[in-house]
Amino acid sequence: MRTRNLLFVCSRNRLRSPTAEQVSAGRSDCVVASAGTDHDADEPVTAAWLA
Repeated sequence: MRTRNLLFVCSRNRLRSPTAEQVSAGRSDCVVASAGTDHDADEPVTAAWLA
């Protein structure tokens, strides 16, 4: 089975995308992470995350 990479993105990476990451974290077929688009996001989305 092929592993998928999932990146959940919201504006500040404080509520929505981290929650989606936690809900999906138990999946054995996915590697999950979360990031935000705002300049003050807890984990800013970068080109490396999108690659």
